[in-house]
Amino acid sequence: MKVASPARRFGPLRIVTVLVIATMVAAACGSSRKTGGSSTSGPSGTGGSSSVIDTSSCPAGNDSVGVNGDTITIGTSLPLSGTYAAFKAILQGEEAYFSYLNSTGGVDVGGKKYKINLVSKDDAYDASKTVTNVQSLINDSKVFSLFNVVGTKNNLGIRNMVNTQCVPDLLIASGAIQWGNTKYPWMLGSELVPYPLEMRAFVNYLKEKKPNATIALLKANDDFGQSYQESLQSLIKGTNLKIVQTQSYDSEGADVNSQVTSLAATHADAFVVGATLLACPAALNAMGSAGWHPITYMSGTCVSKLLFAAGGANSNNVFSVTPLLDPADPANNSNAAMQLYKTNMKKYQSSADATDGIVAYGWTTGALFAAILHASPSATRSAVMETARTLKPLSDVGLQLPGSTWSTSANDWFLGEDFRLIQYNVSQGHTNFIGPLIDDSGKAGPLSPTSLLNG
Repeated sequence: MKVASPARRFGPLRIVTVLVIATMVAAACGSSRKTGGSSTSGPSGTGGSSSVIDTSSCPAGNDSVGVNGDTITIGTSLPLSGTYAAFKAILQGEEAYFSYLNSTGGVDVGGKKYKINLVSKDDAYDASKTVTNVQSLINDSKVFSLFNVVGTKNNLGIRNMVNTQCVPDLLIASGAIQWGNTKYPWMLGSELVPYPLEMRAFVNYLKEKKPNATIALLKANDDFGQSYQESLQSLIKGTNLKIVQTQSYDSEGADVNSQVTSLAATHADAFVVGATLLACPAALNAMGSAGWHPITYMSGTCVSKLLFAAGGANSNNVFSVTPLLDPADPANNSNAAMQLYKTNMKKYQSSADATDGIVAYGWTTGALFAAILHASPSATRSAVMETARTLKPLSDVGLQLPGSTWSTSANDWFLGEDFRLIQYNVSQGHTNFIGPLIDDSGKAGPLSPTSLLNG
């Protein structure tokens, strides 16, 4: 197979973006910096009045851990077994991307090529196991960075550890708003749409199409579910929309029958499924069994051909959001990025279902990680974290939606603020866009309840 050149891999616009970033950062690194009253002239991107990363309390010798010769070792923890084992599809996409990237010579960071070595550990979605895994990744595997660790409660469990030890926890697989808390600068969410923005998109749809709608809410009984509840409550204030009942379920399982039966009895006009993975199709099936047919919204974490299929006819016309192209839509097959993705999925992860949105998410998150590394002036933890926190607009990353950009700044720490509202069509077997690209840049933080942001 012909290997794509770096220019093809990153795309012309992306290269221009990266060059601009590199120039700006290089210029910024020429002078001594001052943070918290102490002057520093450390590695690129550290300290400084314009910096968001303060390294003054970091362990000595911490900055280059995980970089050995031409290899950068990173680590992830995610459910590969148990109720949430379907999330292993994320890892398939990630491993395929890094295999492809390494086959091209790796990623250029500050003028030197590095290959990526990804170490993965199974936590079965158990936050206590995530803590153990991450301790091992940091202390035994000596990883440079954590990458796409799955789950809100799981990342909250390691939050103090990674921030105290100054280990980047990059592209967290959760749209929770807590990753925008400035007290924890060593964490950054992925391209997943922040949950308050999901709710904003659906609330706006209801205000236009059914402004007096009653709403029933199913939520996981953890911080993930709480994000949907508090965001929804906040967003409907001042409208004629009304939550008539909320039910929570055990996030360790996927049995939601009794909860959905109770919600169905309200005959609410709209149903918000603040759940993830198997609980999503389970909720849709319980809804159908109850003979309830509301306008339904399902968490963006459940945008997957397999999960929609598991919901059967009950998945028809279900709403959600996505920052990515749908790999199950034949209309996207002529897209060059989609062709690159499917070719390399077949080559490096032939057992994976490349038409599954969860796999596509993993591939794109790997590409986004490489783009952040490429934008960094050096392969140090502080420089990469500083780059991630002040990321100039990136486009054409993996299967990113055409026309969208991902960026961060000192005042906006959320990446996935460009996305589209989608609706699933059972007969077609894929999602369709509802309305234009939504650009909510800079809105995730201001829209979020303070209790969530600082939670």
